[in-house]
Amino acid sequence: MAHKNSINKPKIKIQSQKHASAIGKKRAARSRNVPATKSSTSRNSSGVAPTPTESKAVALFTGSIKPTGLITNNTLSNKRAKKLTRNAKYIAQRKEKLEIDLMAKQEGAMDLDEEKQTTKTNESRKAPSQLDKVKEVLWSAVADNANYKIDVEGEGTTLGVQAF
Repeated sequence: MAHKNSINKPKIKIQSQKHASAIGKKRAARSRNVPATKSSTSRNSSGVAPTPTESKAVALFTGSIKPTGLITNNTLSNKRAKKLTRNAKYIAQRKEKLEIDLMAKQEGAMDLDEEKQTTKTNESRKAPSQLDKVKEVLWSAVADNANYKIDVEGEGTTLGVQAF
């Protein structure tokens, strides 16, 4: 048989096939022996084992892990339980603050809309100012001279030196 590093052996293809088949066998064996995790199943599936990155303490605190039988090795220390309750309290406070901010923002937007409507009605009630009168006169002059034709056939002016 040819040596592994032999020039005449199509080693890359053979090695990659062996490597892929070995990895596939390991993956199949692992999936047969290991219970389903959250990452290997759909999002809303129930009864799956927690992933290694998930905390057993959090699962015990929330009650998602139930002890099976009389003896269990899943325990929750008092220190960890106090920490989780404190964190839950902070999360609730943060949610409440966000809800209050959101409500204030919505009320502020409603107040601004009401102010805009009131200012529009107040402006319409006021007598026209001197500036408004001048604007009306100028726009009427523009409207009157809209049909006036300008001769654009001329050569125009030159600024500086005439260059051809």
